[in-house]
Amino acid sequence: MDPSYRNPLSEQFNIGYQWALNNSSVLEVDYVHVLGLHENKTVNINPVDPNDPNGGRPLDNAFAAAGVPVLGSVRVEESVNRSRYDGVNFSFHQRMTRRFSLNANYTISRAMGWAIQSGWPLVGSGFRNYPHDPRNLWDPLDFGPTPNDERHHVTISGLVQLPWGFEFSPILQFGTARPYDLNEGYDVLGIGSGYSRPLIVPINDPKNYLAFADSSLAPPNDALTCLAAGQCRQVGYDTVRGRAFFQLDTRVAKNIKLGENRNLQLMFQAFNLTNKTNYGNNFDNTATSDTFMTPAGYINPTSSSIPRAFVGEFGARFTF
Repeated sequence: MDPSYRNPLSEQFNIGYQWALNNSSVLEVDYVHVLGLHENKTVNINPVDPNDPNGGRPLDNAFAAAGVPVLGSVRVEESVNRSRYDGVNFSFHQRMTRRFSLNANYTISRAMGWAIQSGWPLVGSGFRNYPHDPRNLWDPLDFGPTPNDERHHVTISGLVQLPWGFEFSPILQFGTARPYDLNEGYDVLGIGSGYSRPLIVPINDPKNYLAFADSSLAPPNDALTCLAAGQCRQVGYDTVRGRAFFQLDTRVAKNIKLGENRNLQLMFQAFNLTNKTNYGNNFDNTATSDTFMTPAGYINPTSSSIPRAFVGEFGARFTF
């Protein structure tokens, strides 16, 4: 641990405006800004020197002089990282009018941060954040959208009171695709830290993500040679995106009045009514894998209980 390590903090502010269109509906607009400071970054302070034919490391001599075993990778937890979120929310609310109520929300946002080395899609720009090259902590290639960056999100819900005591309550969610990172699957830069970023592509064929994927046919030196010759470039952090999210949940209820103060409600709830497969950004991101850039699981956004397939349930509620 860095002796000057600090707890992370965030600076936040928001500004909003509400406009009552009439007695039953209101329009809201809000801007939200969050700046994360003193976040974690894991730095290898003893990487291999790729220019040393013996594979030496910066601290080799210091270990030897101290009479202790010469260690390999030495990783220090530092509180120097940061991230940023900016979003604008548009909301429309209409309370029950003519047997109908509606809530509609649209968010356009951007979440940016410094790369996590592994590129695991469920983690943001937070703890165990590795730079792809510890010799250059703030390489612009490591800065990009965080794995939970969702530029556009729409949520629409409502309640419709139908004849004969029936109620219909749909909830629709849509979110544009979230990003995920790509890596080669082996130590591309030859720095002995186990880092598998970055992915290298030819400049004249920037979508050829498998150009150096086979380490036996295209060893790291080939990728480095291509970079040195200016014929290849490194792919930046979180430059590809998965698939959009869509889900429709619905509840249908029947109210049966049993006198003035008693009511029996019979209901059926359907989650993921369209049985949409939501992979999100949970994709295999390692170029050496046979399943590279294919779905590896399902998205389960935090703070939401998202079924992976259609789920239905019946229920009843008696109030008195």
